[in-house]
Amino acid sequence: MAVFKTDSSPDRGVNQPDHAALAESVTLVQQQCEEILQQVKAMNDQLSQLTARESELRAVLERATEMDAHLDRLRKTLRKTTMAEQVGAAIGRAALHLDPFPYAVIDDFVPAVFYDALLKGIPPIELFEHKPAGKQHLDVPFALAPLYSQRVWQYMAGELVSKIITPAIIAKFRVQIDEWIARNWPELPPESVDLHGSGGRIMFRRRGYRILPHRDPKWSFITCILYLARPGDDEAWGTQLYAVDADREAKNAAPYWIDEKDCRLVEDVKFRPNRLLVFLNSAGAHGAFIPADAQPETLERYIYQFRVGPTVDAIAKLRSMLPEERQPLWAGKALVDY
Repeated sequence: MAVFKTDSSPDRGVNQPDHAALAESVTLVQQQCEEILQQVKAMNDQLSQLTARESELRAVLERATEMDAHLDRLRKTLRKTTMAEQVGAAIGRAALHLDPFPYAVIDDFVPAVFYDALLKGIPPIELFEHKPAGKQHLDVPFALAPLYSQRVWQYMAGELVSKIITPAIIAKFRVQIDEWIARNWPELPPESVDLHGSGGRIMFRRRGYRILPHRDPKWSFITCILYLARPGDDEAWGTQLYAVDADREAKNAAPYWIDEKDCRLVEDVKFRPNRLLVFLNSAGAHGAFIPADAQPETLERYIYQFRVGPTVDAIAKLRSMLPEERQPLWAGKALVDY
């Protein structure tokens, strides 16, 4: 009887796997999968953007359909010849405070009928909420908005702010503006600095919003905040004004963030309808917050912020005239979004 031996050693005639080639193949597949995942992510991002855009356009069309019936009344409101007189009177009668920095709180700022039109003209929430947190604002004039919104806010920024409000605010703060200019450009006649009002932006906030104590970008000499409070809005959670211990000048032109432990509350300006807060951006700090548990859960807050400062041409001239040792204190982007 024949006996067969089992040889457990590898068969030298059978090809062994090429481990290097196998590893290279796996790496190639992984790269291809990663590329596919990136393409899918890009497609999802594009789809999200398209979905958001469709939502914005739908909201604008729906609001336009609703508001077009009010356009004739708006035209009559904007033709009122007493608008400039009433705005100038409101600015003129407001008290000018000097502590912790020059500021004024101006109530009944614009005629009530025009204020109601501004509220009506706030663009649909969809135009705000698709933006990143902290960037939920719309520059005026709007790139996209119902016709009613465009007209009332273009009038606000292009007519009232530029031709009526800015000159009246400069006149009210003239002494303090001149002192601020003289402190930085001692050889320059303060009245020779060309100041103008920006178009501004409408800012949207929900509960849980918080902006820590700070000073605004330095080339914005004066900050103006119009509270767009609607019927039923709680007047709490306006703007807090602070004195700062061991206060010092901002180290550059960017927003200057200040440690809360160095801040002492001087006034909590209430969020009241048709109220304008105006302050010189020279010292101290301001901040704002809305508690995370504020009611209602669907809380919406709107303000209109614009600034008064040198024109772009004036900024270039002023920079060139700064003493060498002070130039770093005014360095950085002239116009900063934050």
